[in-house]
Amino acid sequence: MVMVKVIEVAKLPEKAPVPVSVGTKALLVVKDGDKIYVADGICPHGRWLLSLGTYRDGHLTCKGHGTVYNLETGEGELKGYKYYIRTYKAVIKDGAVYVEI
Repeated sequence: MVMVKVIEVAKLPEKAPVPVSVGTKALLVVKDGDKIYVADGICPHGRWLLSLGTYRDGHLTCKGHGTVYNLETGEGELKGYKYYIRTYKAVIKDGAVYVEI
C-alpha cells in the first residue's frame, strides 16, 4: 500500500462532499470541523456519483435513490437493504489529505 495525496485541506469546504480522483479511482472527501472523511465516490446501488449527495452528521445521502452511508464504517442502507462503500483513513500532512491506496 502507498500513501497518496488526494487534495489540499484548504480546498475543502465545510460539510460538503468533494469529488477527487486517484488514478482511475473515484473518491469523495468531506471535511467536518477537524474530521476528514474519505470514501469511494460511486454508489454501488445505482452507480451515482456520491459527491452529488448531501452530507449531515457523518452520513452521506446518495442523490440517486437516497441510500444513506455512514462515512465512518461505509455501511449504507436503503429500504432495509445493506450496501457498502470503502472508507479510507485520512492522514493530514503538510496541509494536504493523504490516503492509503
